[in-house]
Amino acid sequence: MLALFLLGGREGQAVAAPRLETRHSPRLKLAGIATLLLVCGGIGAFVYAAGTGGRRTAEAATSDIAIAITDRTCQPAVLTIPAGKASFVVTNRGERVLEWEILDGVMVLDERENIAPGQSRRLTTRLHPGEYAITCGLLSAPRGRLIVQASTTQPRPALTLMDMVGPAAEYRAILSERAAALGRAIDALEQAQGVGDAQAPEKARRDVVALLSSLRAATAGDVELEALFGKLRMALAADTSAGSDLKPVTEAFRAGLSQRTILPDTMLAGAISLLSPPDNEGASPEALAAVRDIAKLLLPLTMRVDPALAGRVRADLVALPGDAKPGGARRALAEDLSAMRKALALPEAERRS
Repeated sequence: MLALFLLGGREGQAVAAPRLETRHSPRLKLAGIATLLLVCGGIGAFVYAAGTGGRRTAEAATSDIAIAITDRTCQPAVLTIPAGKASFVVTNRGERVLEWEILDGVMVLDERENIAPGQSRRLTTRLHPGEYAITCGLLSAPRGRLIVQASTTQPRPALTLMDMVGPAAEYRAILSERAAALGRAIDALEQAQGVGDAQAPEKARRDVVALLSSLRAATAGDVELEALFGKLRMALAADTSAGSDLKPVTEAFRAGLSQRTILPDTMLAGAISLLSPPDNEGASPEALAAVRDIAKLLLPLTMRVDPALAGRVRADLVALPGDAKPGGARRALAEDLSAMRKALALPEAERRS
């Protein structure tokens, strides 16, 4: 096009001023040749840059972790990676718009939303050692597992108050569910006392005691909650119906639980007390269930700071159902939970912040 333009210009100049065309023709030729060389050089440089840029992109993409999601699954469903910065490329192979999330308990650590069918999205994030859940398609679909292993060459990260937000929020949800169940059990006890059946109140009272024992861990170190817990136990142990006192004390206890934020070291103090009851009796099944919930809740956080300790606690939990008497697995679990409490304790300055 540039050559035709220059030639057209020369023809136009020949008609209008033939003498000038003869005088300036060498300059026009040199200008045209120089312009053509510049254009060709620019095109060549662009093609070279595009080619090398594509190669650089392909090389960088070799470090990406490929994840394929459908409506019901993700591939791979179990993934193990080293701690640190990670880059995932998530491809939607389903038939509807989906999202992919990395979850730490109830907390969403990172996500990519609105991935259309057939499209891929990159997610780059930094992950600490631990075990996380990943969503695989719809929210109702089974979740996958993302295992982040600690590096032997890097120091273990120090915990901050923000690291405690997820476990504290999840434990509050557990307590809220159990406190609601306690309220329903108290109502059932009051109804059973008015029926006239001698066995119905006793069964209802046992249900309340079982639920109450699963909440005792949450009262550790709180004078007000411990006092309310004691009043509830005394009211339940009374031979006469104490419905008039039981209901308001229960509501005050539930309100206190709902307003309290319990950090991991306090959760673990309560769990340890459940494994070593003051009356020297064996821990109830409900108490052991509460201990198990706390330990499982804090395992991902423990994995970040002490993977070996997290492994021991997992082994203790596996052996716990077969421990028929005090000692054995319960004693080992209590010792490992004490070590976990020290590992997860925040410095006082961080706690006050």
